[in-house]
Amino acid sequence: MVEAGSLDEILESLDELSTRGGIPRGRAFAAWYAINFYNLDEDDALEAAAADGGNDQGIDLAFADATTEKIIVIQAHCPENTTKKCPKAKWDAVLSSVPFVIDPSNLGKNGRPDLEETISSLKESNPDFQIMICLITLGKNSDEIRGSVVAHSKRQKDIEFLFVPQEDIISRYKALVLAGQGVPEDTLEFCGGIIEDKGEYGRAWIGSVSATELQRLHGKHGSDLFAGNVRLFLGARKGGINEQIINTATDSPGIFWALNNGVTIVADTATAKKPSGKINILSLKRFSIVNGCQTTTSLVQAQAAAEAKVLVRVIAAKNSIKTDIVRYNNSQNAIKIWTVRSADHVQQVLRGEFKKINVDYAPKQEGSRRKKGDKIIELDKVAQYIASSETEFLIQAIDNKSELFDRPYQKIFPAGIRASTVYLAWIIGGKADSERQSLLKKLNKDHNTNLLSVTSSYWIIFCTYKLIAKFSNLESVHIDLNTMNTTEFIAAITKYVSKATDLFYDAALDTYDRDEYGSFKATLRSQKFLQKMDGKLNARVARLPPKSLPDLVNVSKGAKANAKAAAKMASRELPKCDVRSA
Repeated sequence: MVEAGSLDEILESLDELSTRGGIPRGRAFAAWYAINFYNLDEDDALEAAAADGGNDQGIDLAFADATTEKIIVIQAHCPENTTKKCPKAKWDAVLSSVPFVIDPSNLGKNGRPDLEETISSLKESNPDFQIMICLITLGKNSDEIRGSVVAHSKRQKDIEFLFVPQEDIISRYKALVLAGQGVPEDTLEFCGGIIEDKGEYGRAWIGSVSATELQRLHGKHGSDLFAGNVRLFLGARKGGINEQIINTATDSPGIFWALNNGVTIVADTATAKKPSGKINILSLKRFSIVNGCQTTTSLVQAQAAAEAKVLVRVIAAKNSIKTDIVRYNNSQNAIKIWTVRSADHVQQVLRGEFKKINVDYAPKQEGSRRKKGDKIIELDKVAQYIASSETEFLIQAIDNKSELFDRPYQKIFPAGIRASTVYLAWIIGGKADSERQSLLKKLNKDHNTNLLSVTSSYWIIFCTYKLIAKFSNLESVHIDLNTMNTTEFIAAITKYVSKATDLFYDAALDTYDRDEYGSFKATLRSQKFLQKMDGKLNARVARLPPKSLPDLVNVSKGAKANAKAAAKMASRELPKCDVRSA
């Protein structure tokens, strides 16, 4: 058993990403870092890290992070021997990338127009963002590199430098993995009286709380206090909002209350106490700060005195609207909406159905860590898989999965959706990615293989459902969660997906035209390309002879019959008890 949050677990994750993206471990490390610590979408991170053509000038990955307001440029170092410290040469390579980041046209002149376009676009789209150049390594800490980071940061005011060695990465990753699920029980003391309200949402209490009371809660419960918050503390970036919060709490605590938006706490239950006949203490159970992490942590960093007060709202909300409270209280943040959709009624029903076959469906996300495993279904990913079965949503599934959880959500997850419908999409999606990787490996360095980037998996899903529509009836009651768990059914689905992979790639090669659609990445996101492909795929599927692929209904019936026969055989083979007397 690999220890949660350990180096071994990180290395396992890197190998999984490396295989999925068809990229070296070092580039997979850059993608892993961005996925876990900056919430970059996995597909986007892998596509960006896969842009390899040599002459990258030490730039493995570049992206914009709206949360920290930075353009982040990463060079990743993933050594074979993780017991040695990171060599100074790796840091020197990072420094050599600075001129190319400052003037991206130099990348084009050195044969990397793609990187020039990427960094230029990031700078043009985010003119106010600071540039941060990072060396991340699974080598050990180097005091020599740390010293150089400090020296260059002082010298180059317009660029921030960061060195993140193995020890820091493991520490941060463990914090994500082992984050709690809220504070089980504690009290909250207000500075004065409380305004109480109630309505369709539940009950609420509003009042002023001292900085020292929030410091007490933070000191006692740490990150568990923010388990319901979609972001943790962003850090006090120079000139940023959190630095301003700290400065106000330190220099002008008396006016802090008037300048701050306040803190929102959501609790399962809240009970008012009345010491001396005055309501000023609430007993809270299973609670967390859902908005105000930055305020609370800044007050802790500032070691603000009690005279610094903040407006606090405590809501004992109905379960049906808790997710909306989290979502709308963080509407100014880049919230991942699927992390709150996972608690709605439709998902709760599905979660119960999947529990019967020991599958963990749509588990609550812990920090930005993505759970993996054969028995774990990720809500954001399965939504993409379901959406990819429809012409209407395919491009949206590839290009902006967050939108799937907005207006299209009711169509993708209609009330009464069968768990078998979701499970089939999950199985097909997993097989599509595996078959894509297999074909990519066979084709090796063919110049058209970028048509098989990670996003092509959704196209393969699209093709698979076209095939299933021709040869099977998915509405049959015989196709259920239990039959889908059988080797017979999985083998049949694999045949469908394998055929779909070949269909997609052949049609894509036949359709692709750089002058018409642009880059491979743009092509796979093009509605115009989809229109051409849809017609070609329909024609090719229609020409397939009958019984080219197995009927999934018959496969399911056969799997049930085999399961019954096996159970009957097992019962016959049970040894009889020896009832002879002694």
